[in-house]
Amino acid sequence: MSQAKVPWLLFVLALVAIVVPIAQGTSAAKDPRVPALQKRVAALEKSVKALIDKSNCLSVQGVVLRGTPTTQDGYVYKRATDTTPAWLYTALDAPQTGETPTALMAVVDPTCVMGSRTLFRSAGGLTARAARYTR
Repeated sequence: MSQAKVPWLLFVLALVAIVVPIAQGTSAAKDPRVPALQKRVAALEKSVKALIDKSNCLSVQGVVLRGTPTTQDGYVYKRATDTTPAWLYTALDAPQTGETPTALMAVVDPTCVMGSRTLFRSAGGLTARAARYTR
């Protein structure tokens, strides 16, 4: 080996001896924050999946408020002790075909609810039906 190459060889070896430890020390794999961030990301992904699953259980049903008791319009209500139905009330009802809903009501898919008692279970959405009233 010629004497001109010896200083270059020493320079390259010294450069490798300095650069390699610096590169290893700054690697993201050795950063102590990476495992903690990976745990947080995994927890957030799990939470987002749970929220998406729960949001798929909700839907919306349009409803209409019927009745205006001040103008003698509404649903007739009779208490057990009353001799005649004398009470007019408003109520939420399903809109007729083509009628615009005046409010929205949240509907929960009953297959998503587990471990709780059910007060009312419907096979489908709220639908408008004609009712007979006789006095």
